Amino acid sequence: MEEKSFFLQYLGDNPRIRILDFLMANFALDFSLPQIAEGSKVAYTTLIDLLPKLIKQGIIIETRKIGKSRLYKINLDSPIAKALFAIDLKLSEAAIQKEVLA
Repeated sequence: MEEKSFFLQYLGDNPRIRILDFLMANFALDFSLPQIAEGSKVAYTTLIDLLPKLIKQGIIIETRKIGKSRLYKINLDSPIAKALFAIDLKLSEAAIQKEVLA
C-alpha cells in the first residue's frame, strides 16, 4: 500500500485534497483530466465536478490544448496555492522533526 503524503495525512484524505496533493507534487508539469484522475486516485466524474470550483478559485489553471484535450496544472501565481505549498512544507518539517526526536 502506498504511503500517504503528509499533506493528506494532516488535511484529510478527500478528493479535493488528493487532486491538490497530486498537482502540487508535480507542479512543473501539466496534465489531462484522465491523467489527473488516475494520478490523484479520484474518480473522473468527481474530478469533473470539482475542477470548475478549483479553476474559479484560481488554484488550478488550464495551460494548453493538445487536440481535443485540455491540460491543467497548479497555478504557482495563486496566493491560495502558495499558502498550500507553505502549509505542505511546514507539515513536512514537523513530521521530519518528530521522526528525528523519536
